[in-house]
Amino acid sequence: MDNNIQNQSLSVVRSVTSLVLATLMPVSFSSAMAILGKTSQVLANPLTSQQVNRLQINEVITSPSSIVGNWKGNLYSQGDDALTSVEMAIEQGKNQQGTWKFIGEKNTPFESGAVVASVGANNVTLEFKQKNKKPSWFFKCKLPNKTNLSCEQVNNTSTKLTLKKI
Repeated sequence: MDNNIQNQSLSVVRSVTSLVLATLMPVSFSSAMAILGKTSQVLANPLTSQQVNRLQINEVITSPSSIVGNWKGNLYSQGDDALTSVEMAIEQGKNQQGTWKFIGEKNTPFESGAVVASVGANNVTLEFKQKNKKPSWFFKCKLPNKTNLSCEQVNNTSTKLTLKKI
C-alpha cells in the first residue's frame, strides 16, 4: 500500500509540475510575442517624409530676374519735354554693381558714378551713387520682363527713368 501511495504522490507531483510548466509556457510565449510584436510594430511604422514647404517652391518659381548687362534709356520729369540720356552697365559677378552715366551733346558723358541694384522678383531698387560725396539718387523700378525697367525716383515720383536692355 505504501508503494501505491508513493506512486499516487509522485503522480500528483508530476501533474502539478506539468500544470506549472503548462501555465508558464503560454505566459512566457505570450510575453515574448508581445515584445516581438511591439518591436515589429515599431519597425513597421513608415518613416514620415518631410513636408514640402510651398513658400520655398514659390521662391524658386519667382526667383529674381537678372539685370546684368548694358542698358540705355531716358531720365525725365513727368510733364516736361526735356530728356536726359542714361546708360547703365551692370557687370556679371559683381553683386549687381556697375556704372551709370548721363550722356550729353556729341555723345559725351556729363555726369557719372557707380550703381548698386537690389533685385527682387519683379522689383529693382537702383542707387545711383554720385562722385564728390554728393547724395545718391534712388529709384524704385518694375521689371515686367527681362529687357525693360520702368522706374521712378524715391521721394520725387514725378522724376521717371526708363531703361531698355541692349
